[in-house]
Amino acid sequence: MTLRVLAICKEDPNWILGGMGRHVGELYRHMGALDGVEVDLLTSGPGEGTIDCDGYTKHPSNKHVCFKPPSPGMSSYLIDDLQMVKTLTRLIAQGRRWDVVHNHEWGSVQVSRLARHALQVPQVSTMHLCISHLSTIGTCPTDQVDTPNEPTLYLWQQEGNLICDPNELILCSNAYVDLVRRTFMTQRPITMIPNGIDLDTWNPDAGDKYRAQTDHNLTTGRPVCLYVGRIADMKGIRPLLDAVEYGGTGGWQVVLCGEVNANTKAQVDAWDVTKRIRELTERLPDRLRWVGFQTGQALFDLYAAADVVIMPSVHEPFGIVALEAMASGAPLIATEVDGLGEIVNDAQGNEYALIIRPDSAADIQAALSMCEEARIRNELRDLGLKRARAFDWNEVAKQTVGVYERALQGGNHACTTGTAVRNDHDRPGEDRGLEDRRQLLPGDPLDGSVGGVGVLPRGR
Repeated sequence: MTLRVLAICKEDPNWILGGMGRHVGELYRHMGALDGVEVDLLTSGPGEGTIDCDGYTKHPSNKHVCFKPPSPGMSSYLIDDLQMVKTLTRLIAQGRRWDVVHNHEWGSVQVSRLARHALQVPQVSTMHLCISHLSTIGTCPTDQVDTPNEPTLYLWQQEGNLICDPNELILCSNAYVDLVRRTFMTQRPITMIPNGIDLDTWNPDAGDKYRAQTDHNLTTGRPVCLYVGRIADMKGIRPLLDAVEYGGTGGWQVVLCGEVNANTKAQVDAWDVTKRIRELTERLPDRLRWVGFQTGQALFDLYAAADVVIMPSVHEPFGIVALEAMASGAPLIATEVDGLGEIVNDAQGNEYALIIRPDSAADIQAALSMCEEARIRNELRDLGLKRARAFDWNEVAKQTVGVYERALQGGNHACTTGTAVRNDHDRPGEDRGLEDRRQLLPGDPLDGSVGGVGVLPRGR
């Protein structure tokens, strides 16, 4: 019997490749390879219509893109919802039916609710990022949601619904389980399933470092410290720029790969961090390059050119860039905040990156100084390659299907209370209490001791 899934996410994996887009694209590509599973993805993008599957499943025409209006604010949210409802109604009229609805963000809560009640099927939700939490972190244009205006209040309400509505709730790290319980004051059952990495795609042979050096005019003879991700306060961009400006990066060239998150170009241009990056790249081009958003082969090439990858994050629900770096054979310097700590550490207390404190330009300087030594870089590279094998998209897909089956059997419901955290990555199908986070980390899949590279002093 075929399990038919309607996945809803307003971040089209072929158009916006943030963490959520990567998750949705890879999850359904691997889920589609399973026997007995058929997935329709309802999403938003710059075009409209049915698009071929691009490998998401074995079935053609399973991805349905609704036009996403470019204007920010409530009008954009509502028009986007209406476009999705129109497409959903058309699919139902054509005879499409699904056994379960899986919603991936607050922006599509209303559409998911409609599908759930119209079809009388269970709903599963995944929260990839708690937007309500970001206003405590910094001033990135799209992360400031503390002003009580109409769009902000709508967002807060929908995030609450995203947590409380579904029959089953999935989060990508134990740290986010803790955060959601504190933020939304809920004790509802939650399943933790981490993201994965496809080692056939992400590996040390995927990129060409010389092509990256040529394409981005990287300075010959300077080691490359690569930053991949949004240009945002939650990613720790300010202390990294401090290290660049005040000489803390030594002979390294820092390469920023990512864009400022903002709804308009005016917001991008007005943000003080944007102005600072532009000024530094012009004044100190040997120390800082900004190559913008890159994906596909261009991103593989940058990882190949990286002597180290740095993640100075202040907040990370998971930290999929860490897995990309590790799988690509790039030594990793990272904080251990939130979900990122569950990648750079394992359940046995082994560390797979050079750990720094958040908001510390001094730690960045010290870490880069340590990584000038080839031995340290080689050891970090080997540790990262080993750690990446613990995160497999095939297992993530199977565990997610297991959540669908539990929802169909009438398992958890939004109204149920309890303290269970189902850690399907650690013990599939078994309920566990809310234990110490380190005890729930994915274990080391290989035997043997792990060599330490040293950890910078850290404050608590």
